[in-house]
Amino acid sequence: MAQVNYKKVYERAARSGGWSKKQLDKTTKWGDFYELVKTKLQGTEVVLDIGTAEGNRFMGLSKHIKKGVGIDLEPGMIKLANRNKREAGITNITFKCLDADKLDFPPETFDVITVKHSPINFKDAFRALKPGGRFFTQQVAENDKWNLKKAFGRGQDYDRMPGTLLKLYKEQAGKAGFQKIKSRTSSIPHYFKSKQKLLDFFEKAPTIPEFGKHRKDYEILEKFIAKNRSPQGIKSNTARFFLEMSKPKY
Repeated sequence: MAQVNYKKVYERAARSGGWSKKQLDKTTKWGDFYELVKTKLQGTEVVLDIGTAEGNRFMGLSKHIKKGVGIDLEPGMIKLANRNKREAGITNITFKCLDADKLDFPPETFDVITVKHSPINFKDAFRALKPGGRFFTQQVAENDKWNLKKAFGRGQDYDRMPGTLLKLYKEQAGKAGFQKIKSRTSSIPHYFKSKQKLLDFFEKAPTIPEFGKHRKDYEILEKFIAKNRSPQGIKSNTARFFLEMSKPKY
């Protein structure tokens, strides 16, 4: 199976304006990570957002927290985040270019850590949380866009059994010291409104690695569209898993 070059994926996404171009996108639907986190906040928390990208979704929490720090490994994303922050007039959130595997913060700095679709170093996150602090993450499940991966015979986590990543994350979290680990999963229909929207998705997302470099990719795509076309659009699915956990109070 082709390996995903995440560095190139993130660089392309940054050049095209990030994942969520709309300022402070307030679209609410089941599975919206930041909307779920918002319901857990009291307004007094200091929050770290790992893999913040262009910052729009994280900034949607600005009125619900005391202070926030968003980090991302891609410099282009942090540049976008700082521009979006200035345009939105947000003053209680800062952005830093930082590797999630090397959290450069003093121990017990944050009340809450959030991670959406980004790698996690549970041990380092545990260290950065205050006692009693909470950790929330949403990740892409193996069966996300499953009919697409099946059509192409390859894709992100295509060779993993559904549930493998969730089990692995829960094990790593427990070993790091987290407790009260709760999880939920979802798989809901997703419709691409047009062929161009699907091509745009391939350009940004790592779901089908190196789309277009294989000789038959466009032939497979046309057959996929014909088979999955519906009045709502070209049908696939969005599959996610959500984890909530806490650091014990000493």
